[in-house]
Amino acid sequence: MGRIKAILFDLGDTLIAELDGPADVDTTEFKVLDGVAEVLQKLKSRYRLAIVSNTFSWGDREVSGALSRKDLTRFFDAIVTSVDAGSRKPDDGIYRKALDLLECDPGQAIMVGDRVDTDIAGANMIGITSVLCRWNDRYPVEVKDDSYLPDYIIGSIDELPSLIEFLNKSR
Repeated sequence: MGRIKAILFDLGDTLIAELDGPADVDTTEFKVLDGVAEVLQKLKSRYRLAIVSNTFSWGDREVSGALSRKDLTRFFDAIVTSVDAGSRKPDDGIYRKALDLLECDPGQAIMVGDRVDTDIAGANMIGITSVLCRWNDRYPVEVKDDSYLPDYIIGSIDELPSLIEFLNKSR
């Protein structure tokens, strides 16, 4: 395990608010959560960033287009959707595609997401450091086994840069 090289982000309820349910980016309008652009700006200069998102109908290009309307696409080196990856979180295929695009090993990456059953379990299964971003309680934290336990928990995206700094010092 080396220093952190890449940060993978879930999209819904991690970077954008899910208004009606999962994958609201598949609609034309969505709200970027407070502090997201500022945090991404801080991280972009030091890390490779990717979106890893389960979507229902939109692929990488559609998600990129939607994010460009909110001026967010510029922060990401890769956008990986389940539609185009042919794999849904927690399956490892979607994570491996993102890591390949970022030229990064699992031990050099962090996955930030809001769901233990998809984001956390999937990251843990392939050796990515998992961070549960728990700014709301939309999805219950049901720990079925150890793979559902996040390595770290933050209450908002604003806490992420400090956590990453701490992790890099301890590696």
